Amino acid sequence: MAKIDLKKIERMAGLGKADLHVHLVEGDPVELLDYVQEKTDLNVIALTDHDSIDNALKVKKAWRGMGYKFDLIVGEEINSKDGHIVGLFLNKTIEPHLSVQETVKQIHQQGGLAIAAHPFQAMPIRRPGVVLMDGIGLKPLLKFGKQLDGIEVVNATPTLKDENIMAGLINRTYLLKAEIGSSDAHIPEAIGRGYTVFKGKNSQDLKKAILLAQTQAIYQGWNFFTLVKYFFFFLPEGLRIAAYNLTHLFRKKEK
Repeated sequence: MAKIDLKKIERMAGLGKADLHVHLVEGDPVELLDYVQEKTDLNVIALTDHDSIDNALKVKKAWRGMGYKFDLIVGEEINSKDGHIVGLFLNKTIEPHLSVQETVKQIHQQGGLAIAAHPFQAMPIRRPGVVLMDGIGLKPLLKFGKQLDGIEVVNATPTLKDENIMAGLINRTYLLKAEIGSSDAHIPEAIGRGYTVFKGKNSQDLKKAILLAQTQAIYQGWNFFTLVKYFFFFLPEGLRIAAYNLTHLFRKKEK
């Protein structure tokens, strides 16, 4: 059987590609922008750091007027009481720890879009003061999902295969919201590993497609080099979390 050339099909159909869940973390905004320009064929990206749009505004400033081939959306990954909601097209930071309903309301008040990020991911161990990868879970998704604009059914984090399947199943059988594919990239090389296909080429075309639920989530997969680099990026914090939990476990046993 001949291999399907997905990129060729997307070009022929006039479809755009967007990665709507990207983190700057640490680094030079221009380095990130140049990577997207030179190493990807994305038409839109969204900068969505945790609980702040400050980095997104900084990157937007570096992007503006430089003739990049892609649009850049200011966003935020908001840590609601139940889990993470990505807000897109924002102009001010939305505070964390609000209810899902209030978080979505405040996103919409800014004319933005609200996306459930990795809704079925739950971290079994954690460390105080560290924002981890928490989804809102089944109950809030069923209760408030109709208020959302999209569901992240592809999060390219390598460990989320089953969680992605569950998110897609719930969306396609009940919520019927726009399917969102994203990388959740924390290093430039991860950008575009998951992406959203839409009709058009710019951020306003994308926004229209999401509101009409006319998008498709795609998982591009990983190469060995990027997978190894991603592993070593997260390794230090993973070790700190494990050490914290082991220490507290031993202390409980001593009591």
